[in-house]
Amino acid sequence: MRDGKLRIAPTCYHTLHIVPIMAAHEMNFLYDEGLKTADGSLAYEILRDPMVPFGLEKLGISQGMKERSVDIALDVQSRTIFFQRARGADVYIIAGWRNQVPGVIIGPPHIKSLQDVKGQRVGISDYNSIRHWAQQIQLRKAGLDLERDVEWVRIGPSRQRHLDALLGGKVECAPISSADAEDLKKQGFNILATPKDQYPDGRPERIIAATGRILEERPDLVKSFLKALIRSYWFCRDMPKNFEYLCQLHRRLLNGSADPEERERATWRAPRDLEVMPFPIDGKATGFEQMLADEEKIGGLDYNVPSIKDVCAQDLVEEAFKELRARKELEPEYKRVKAIAERWGY
Repeated sequence: MRDGKLRIAPTCYHTLHIVPIMAAHEMNFLYDEGLKTADGSLAYEILRDPMVPFGLEKLGISQGMKERSVDIALDVQSRTIFFQRARGADVYIIAGWRNQVPGVIIGPPHIKSLQDVKGQRVGISDYNSIRHWAQQIQLRKAGLDLERDVEWVRIGPSRQRHLDALLGGKVECAPISSADAEDLKKQGFNILATPKDQYPDGRPERIIAATGRILEERPDLVKSFLKALIRSYWFCRDMPKNFEYLCQLHRRLLNGSADPEERERATWRAPRDLEVMPFPIDGKATGFEQMLADEEKIGGLDYNVPSIKDVCAQDLVEEAFKELRARKELEPEYKRVKAIAERWGY
């Protein structure tokens, strides 16, 4: 904390990763859930710049939080916190952010399976991104050597770049949304993997992390943050009710990005694009056992891995969800979002 305010910051520069927190701010969820001072001013501060350069969070997140006096880090890869805790960092997983693998991995007509990707080019948004991570796991499960059997091609973060790379023959495999996959299937493309179906208990792709110090000294503020975050997760998936607002919010964030590739991103095309966002409606991160097993398969656990109970501190998010569910005025919204979550399976 600094100046008595809870400090919240994104790990990653991607603007999507601050949409939930900015919605929570603009809809007054943070304020209404208790992040205010005795005189009625804000008791939180949202930093807009990422704490570490993309792809370097595994080594730098705890130092980035320390240097900026950040209490809560958004959109951290779960494996990052296990690595950091193994080195004694004072940082813990307190909630989920992206808790499933939506979309599919697809290839052109002559690629029938992931085994056929051997010797081919694989498109990724960026090195060490969650899509890169997911593809490494799927290719390893298919028996491919990640260093010798495929050529990794960075094609950037935008949806259109992924489609252009596939249609133009720049890559023979890439991750795309389920909606785009339906269009490509009509042109003879083949779905090579549907990762979501492999994780019935969820997959903690990205999580929310907090310092042990703030958890010990001000758990009340952390719980207020978590209640607001859960409400924002509901808000973001409550479609089509909030679609236009969220599109405009995302456009404003994209326009303010300093990165030219980020500014060229398109926002969501239809309510379905937001319905499938894997924000957990109870706020929890789940599926750590399978995540760690997958990480071991790709050689990512070359250290003494701490136990899940020594890395996770999700008691406050459980309390936050329970308190929100007890509020009758929120019941209609929760029912709408619960139906959406049940339809998509997460």
